[in-house]
Amino acid sequence: MANQHLKSILITGAILIVAPILVLADEVQDGRAIQLRQEAKQKREVLMQEFKARRETFKAEAQKRVDALKKKFGEERAKRIDQFFNQMVKKFENAIDRLNNLADRIESRLNKTEAAGNDVTKIKDQLKSVRDKISAAETALNDAKAKFAGMAASPDPKTAFAQVKVLVKGVTAIVKGAHKALVDVVNSIKGLRLGDKATSTESR
Repeated sequence: MANQHLKSILITGAILIVAPILVLADEVQDGRAIQLRQEAKQKREVLMQEFKARRETFKAEAQKRVDALKKKFGEERAKRIDQFFNQMVKKFENAIDRLNNLADRIESRLNKTEAAGNDVTKIKDQLKSVRDKISAAETALNDAKAKFAGMAASPDPKTAFAQVKVLVKGVTAIVKGAHKALVDVVNSIKGLRLGDKATSTESR
């Protein structure tokens, strides 16, 4: 009887010792996860600011590009070429912005459902892959802009413009890939409870 009582005391003591350690471990893990999210967010914000600055620079140098193109193609054609390219750039920038905004909304919902005790690690990995694709699209677009800006200085502007078109096709493919990957993320989270609004909001 005494042995059983002693055994019970030892088990209780062990639970009292181990339980705080487990709680502390969970708190450390949660704290690390929050820190990693904050670091990733800060890196994204820095990258977005860099992309924004490049966009503004490209706009500011519009007249300089037109003046350079005039020497190769004449004034009217130079304006048409620059206008045509700018329209494509705006289209891509709007698409990239929409993808970024949608990714932000989805991440916010995932954070809420994770806080509620759901495991969303796999879906967050998918979302990170989406963000990488979005960044790749912006980088590819910047490459196309740089090629277009240097087209007038090329000894063979027609060939240079053909190369610009190839880069633009590449941007199109990357944007489409990012959109498809984002749709896959939305499909993955449809079975989760992500707040008051249904996840169908994201898929519109």
